[in-house]
Amino acid sequence: MDKLFYPDSIVVMGLSKKTSNVPRIILENLIRWGYMGRIFGVNPRSKDLHVDGVRMYRSIEELPVVPDLCVALIPATLVPDAIESCGRFGIPYMAIPSGGFNESGQEGEKLAKAAMEKSTQYGVRFIGPNGLTVANTANGLCLPFIPLYRPPKGGLSVITQSGGLGLIIWNLMKSENVGMAKFASIGNKLDLNEIDFLEYFSEDPETTVIAMYLESISDGRKLVEAAARSKKPVIVFKSSTTRAGGRAAMSHTAAVSHDDAVIDAAFERAGIIRIRQFSDFISMAKVFKLPPFKGDRLMVMSPAGGFTVILADLIEKCGFSFADPGREFYEELQNYANAGVINFSNPLDMGDIYDPDMYAQVFFSVLHNENVDGAVYVTQWPDMPRGEDVFTRMFNTDLSKETIGAIQSSGKPMGVCLYGHTNTLSRIKHNIAFPLFNNPEEMVDAIRAQMEFYRGRAREPIAPSLPPHFDEQHGASWIDARLGDIGEDALELMTAAGIPIAPSEAVADAEGARAAADRIGCPVVCKLISPDAIHKSDAGGVITHIATPADAAGAFEQIRDNLRFHDSSARFEGARVMKMAGDGFDMLVGGKRDPVFGPVAVFGFGGIYVEVFSDVEIVLCPSEETEIREKLMRLKSFPILSGARGREAVDIDGFIDTVVRVTHLMDRFPRILELDLNPVRILADGSGAVALDARIRLD
Repeated sequence: MDKLFYPDSIVVMGLSKKTSNVPRIILENLIRWGYMGRIFGVNPRSKDLHVDGVRMYRSIEELPVVPDLCVALIPATLVPDAIESCGRFGIPYMAIPSGGFNESGQEGEKLAKAAMEKSTQYGVRFIGPNGLTVANTANGLCLPFIPLYRPPKGGLSVITQSGGLGLIIWNLMKSENVGMAKFASIGNKLDLNEIDFLEYFSEDPETTVIAMYLESISDGRKLVEAAARSKKPVIVFKSSTTRAGGRAAMSHTAAVSHDDAVIDAAFERAGIIRIRQFSDFISMAKVFKLPPFKGDRLMVMSPAGGFTVILADLIEKCGFSFADPGREFYEELQNYANAGVINFSNPLDMGDIYDPDMYAQVFFSVLHNENVDGAVYVTQWPDMPRGEDVFTRMFNTDLSKETIGAIQSSGKPMGVCLYGHTNTLSRIKHNIAFPLFNNPEEMVDAIRAQMEFYRGRAREPIAPSLPPHFDEQHGASWIDARLGDIGEDALELMTAAGIPIAPSEAVADAEGARAAADRIGCPVVCKLISPDAIHKSDAGGVITHIATPADAAGAFEQIRDNLRFHDSSARFEGARVMKMAGDGFDMLVGGKRDPVFGPVAVFGFGGIYVEVFSDVEIVLCPSEETEIREKLMRLKSFPILSGARGREAVDIDGFIDTVVRVTHLMDRFPRILELDLNPVRILADGSGAVALDARIRLD
C-alpha cells in the first residue's frame, strides 16, 4: 500500500473554489502539511481554471499523468462510476470519504455492492467509504476533510472505524506529546480493512506501535494471525461487546462463552493488548517508549508517603514483586536523609531527601542495581511561590536529563507519573522527549501490559498438532450420517476422537437394560435417549447408583414414565446403561462456533461453578497442551484440583488431553455447531478423566 501512503501525485475529485466546497479542505490540509507531490483537481461541473493554484480538469481522462491516488469526496451515487474511471485510467488507489453506502439503508447497500463490483473489475483498491481515510506525517499526506494541523511525528499509527473518534485520539496524542506515524480511518471498510492496514503497519519502518479502534472485526482468524506475526505492539479498543442474545442455546457452552470472553481469548492468542478505557491508547503508546520490563522486580518511589502506599497496592494487584536492592543501598540512603525520621525500604518514601541532586543519585543506583528490573516514581511540580527554599528546589527541579540518562545507561525502564497545574504539565510534556504518565493507575497498567507483551513474544508460538489415536475418518463418517441435536449417542464421536468414555450400551427395552447391566457390571447409571429431551435431568431421565441388573430394568421403566409425565409428546428412543464412574471432580468441556473467530472451546468446573460463577476459560481451536494447562491453572476453582484444604491433588493430564481433543474436533469438523461434554470426571484415584455425558448440534 505504499502508493496509498506515499503517492507521488494525487487527484482531488469534486474540487471547486466555493467556500462551501468540502474537498477544498482536503487540498488545504495537503498544502498546510507540506505535501510535495503533484496535485490535480477534477470537477466536470466547475469552470475554475485552478483552486488555490491547483489546476482543474473536467475529467480523469484529461489529466497529464496517471496519479497514484484519487480522493473522491463526491455524492455516493457517483462513486461507482468514479471507480471505473480511475480503473480505466490506471489509478491504483482511491480514498473515498463519502457517506451514503451500506450504513444508510437498502439504496446504500446497492451502491456499496456496485462500488465493490467496479473495484474488482478494474483492480482499484480503496479505503472507505464513510471515513476520514489516510494521513502520513512522513510526507505531509493529509486526506481528512476537516481542517487539521500537522501533529508531531512519531511512531504511533492509528487504525479506526470511527473518524470522529480517530480525531479525538489525534488530539490526545498532540496534548500528551505522543507522535504520529500514520493514520487510517477505514469507515465501512468495503475493500481495504483493518487487517490490511495492520499488516502494512507491521512492516512500516516509521511505525513502532499500532493502535486500533474496532466496532466490528472483518475476519477474526486473520486478525489473530496478522497480530501474532507482528513484532510490534498492537493495542485494540473493541466496542460493541455486549452478550449476544435471542438464541436458545443447546448447551452450557453457548451460554458462558459470550462475545466479549471470546474476544479476550482470541486477543490473548494473538498477543494483542486489549484496552477498555479510551485514554489507554495514549498510556500504552507511552510505555513502549521505555526499555522492556524484563522482570517483575520493581522499585517503588515517591517523595509523598501516601503515593508509595497507593503504588504498592497497585503493583501487588498487577502481579509485580518488590525489588530488594540490598542493605548497602539503604545504608547509602541514610547519608542523604535530612531528619532521619523515615525508615527506608521498598516502597521507598523519599520525603526526607530534600536535595534534588540526591534524587538523581537514587535513580542511578536503583536502575543499575542487579536486583532491580525497573522502577516507578510518582512526584509533583506544584504551583509554588518563587524562592530559594529547599522545597522549591526539591519539587521544581528538572531531573529529566538525569532520569533519561540512567534509563539509557542501565537499559531498564522507569515509569514516571507527574502531577501539577495543567498548563505547567503541558509545557513540561512538550519540552522533554520522555513519557510522563497522568496517574499511577494508568502507569502501572501500562507497565504490566508492556511486560506481558515482551514475555509473550519470547514464548514459542502455539503450534497445535493432531493428537494420537484421533480417528478422523471414523469421526467424519459418524458426522456425515447425522443432523441436528444429538444427545447421548455423541459419546460415539468422542470415542473416535480418542476421548475416554465410561463403558455403556444403548438399549431399547427393560430386558435390554437388565442384560446390559449384567455385561457391564454394576453399579451402573441409566440415562434417557430422546431427541426431545436433550437436558435429560429436567425430564427425570437420569438414575444413578443402580446396584443390580434387575434394578436396571426397573430404572429403564421409571425413566420412560418420567418422560411421559414431563412431555407426553416427546419421543422415547430407549436408554443408555453406563458403568458408574468412581469419585472425582466433575468438569465441563464444550465447543461452539463464534461468528467472528470461528471454533472456540470452553472448559472449567461443571455444576454450580459454570451455572452460577461462569468460572471457565476459553481457547481458540485447535489448541495444545501448554495453552490449556496455563488456562486451567487460572480458574478460581483450580485449587480444588491441586489439593486445597488437605485433599489429595488429582492428575489433570487426562482432562487436559480431553480439552485438546475437543479443540481438534471443533477445528476438523465445521458441521459441529455446538458440543458439550458435561460432566467430564477427573477421577480421584489418579486414573485420568472420563466423559460421562455428551450433547452435540450438527449443521
